Amino acid sequence: MKKIIVVVANSDYCIESLKKAGDSMDVEIKFEIQSEGKIINELSIRDIKESTAVLFAIDGEVEDLEKIERFIDCEYYEVEEQFIENDAKSVLQEILSDLN
Repeated sequence: MKKIIVVVANSDYCIESLKKAGDSMDVEIKFEIQSEGKIINELSIRDIKESTAVLFAIDGEVEDLEKIERFIDCEYYEVEEQFIENDAKSVLQEILSDLN
């Protein structure tokens, strides 16, 4: 079964890095971008609940995200965007390893 990771990030660049890494690992990346109090490409409740894990790839506090209540009771991980920019594949591998 294909793994699905939903990502909340601050930038497109971070998402593109994760999508590229996910494609090489058979991991589907669904995402939304939160920046300056706005949500772009908002994740649905269904997307969130069907995901294997949630990744908060943000520079800041998770508690400060818009509509954070959607992610209650989800398996989640937090990582600063710089780590994804340096090696997105390793970040995904670490999450998958932790889930197994």
